Amino acid sequence: MTSEIVQSTGFKSNHDYAHFNTSLWISGLINNIGNSDFFPWIAEQLKHVISHEFCVIFQYEKERRPQVLYDGLSPLGYREGLQNFLQSTWQINPFYYACREGLKPGLHTMEALSRKTSSSSYSEKNQASADYKMRPDQMEEIGYVTDGWPMGMQELMLAVPLPGDDVIEISLSQKIDHTDKNAPLLEQAQELVPVIVSAIKKHCEIFGLYQIPHHHPPLPALDSLTPREKSIMDLILSGHRSEAIGLHLGIALPTVKTHRKNLYHKLGISSQAELFAFVSQTANKKLTVFSHQKVQTHPLG
Repeated sequence: MTSEIVQSTGFKSNHDYAHFNTSLWISGLINNIGNSDFFPWIAEQLKHVISHEFCVIFQYEKERRPQVLYDGLSPLGYREGLQNFLQSTWQINPFYYACREGLKPGLHTMEALSRKTSSSSYSEKNQASADYKMRPDQMEEIGYVTDGWPMGMQELMLAVPLPGDDVIEISLSQKIDHTDKNAPLLEQAQELVPVIVSAIKKHCEIFGLYQIPHHHPPLPALDSLTPREKSIMDLILSGHRSEAIGLHLGIALPTVKTHRKNLYHKLGISSQAELFAFVSQTANKKLTVFSHQKVQTHPLG
């Protein structure tokens, strides 16, 4: 992993990094896994590692516009820029193309991805600027700037590929500093990257934020559940553990586990994460409500 992490960028390490406690940072990261403020916590705490002006966290899905998991741009007065990106220019973004081609986990610079992105489809889209809310600008890393987006920024991105086709992107941007173009990231900051990647994967697994590559049975499988199994499924989706389910329904723990095993078998799954994914994929409205309650996503439609 270390060899794949960008060794030199224009980003400066935080001047207070000498007093940074890596153990406490990792402990806080682990403690926040599964919490609704997980991504805001990461965005805020990364300020102690790599100096940047703003952070945006996206979830890229195959052939679909990215979802915003954390918006650190709109509060700075650039909401229109983010809207224009989500409505159009994400389709010609080098990071998106890199995701489609199989992006490795770790740190990447937009400048490096722009050099690697040479597909004819990208070139054609980039030339058809009238179709996108942007204007060409050779001073920008990617040769253009989205309307309403801050100008003169350089971008460092942490890519976290998930099972399937989804990729989480933590985008850190700061003003281009030509006098310190090759300021290296501290080794301690680099060592945090694989920990952050693992934590994000675990958090997304808990919340079912990606499609698990699994051959699920069709929707009628839900109709095969008994009333008791459906009640237990609802409680699982609401975040109850087996012990709490037993107390809520007035049944013994072994009985709960038996019902749970049976409903998993009928749905062709083997874990709670797969249950979240299955119900989401079969358009079950209960999981939609649960997800909106648990995960803070950007309100842009």
